[in-house]
Amino acid sequence: MLKEFGDFVSACILNLALILGVVVFEWSLVEIAVIYLIEIAIINLLFFSVALFTPQSVDDLDGDSWDEEPTPIQPIGLIPPVYWRNINFVLRKAVIPAFLLTVIMRPVLSGYDLDSGLPLSVWLAIAGTVFFQLSRVWRYFIVNRSYQDKSPADAMAFAFAPILELFLMLVFVVAPVSFVIIGTGTDLDSRAVWLLYLVPMGAIRAWIGSLDPQTDDFSIK
Repeated sequence: MLKEFGDFVSACILNLALILGVVVFEWSLVEIAVIYLIEIAIINLLFFSVALFTPQSVDDLDGDSWDEEPTPIQPIGLIPPVYWRNINFVLRKAVIPAFLLTVIMRPVLSGYDLDSGLPLSVWLAIAGTVFFQLSRVWRYFIVNRSYQDKSPADAMAFAFAPILELFLMLVFVVAPVSFVIIGTGTDLDSRAVWLLYLVPMGAIRAWIGSLDPQTDDFSIK
């Protein structure tokens, strides 16, 4: 319960940081989108990587290969072994998040001036995201070598959570709010209007953050 509450509070703090970024650092909507998409990419990269080291079988996967003992591969002695069956499983499951992020990231980056680089405040936000996600990897998979009792699906549940979060934001926040703003002719450049996006997005982030990926269903079929 403490872990779930900690993730809930952290999700609220991260979203509050986005709102403060708009107010204090005058971030644009594009910069907020870049930060959020980079956060999802970081989460997927970390937890897909952790999935390679989990030796337990996936319960709902069809195939005789998962009924056999896993074949470990350990090219470097300092890290745990990885498993071929996990590599194949992760690559198949990574297709949907990779496609979704690519489709969304391309138009976002096209509207951003990358030649001038990202502001320091944005880099600090990204660094905070990396630190927070590494702490989650440590708590759930590294401490006491708990990854040995996990399957790839356990790690991917953490990676799929922000994908579900992104889907909910696009359907229930971005689409309806944009429809109302465009329909009423409201100035989209107003920072007060941006809160119409950020506040409900924060509610979704807090709700997803309050769920436990280890017990709630975040699987993508």
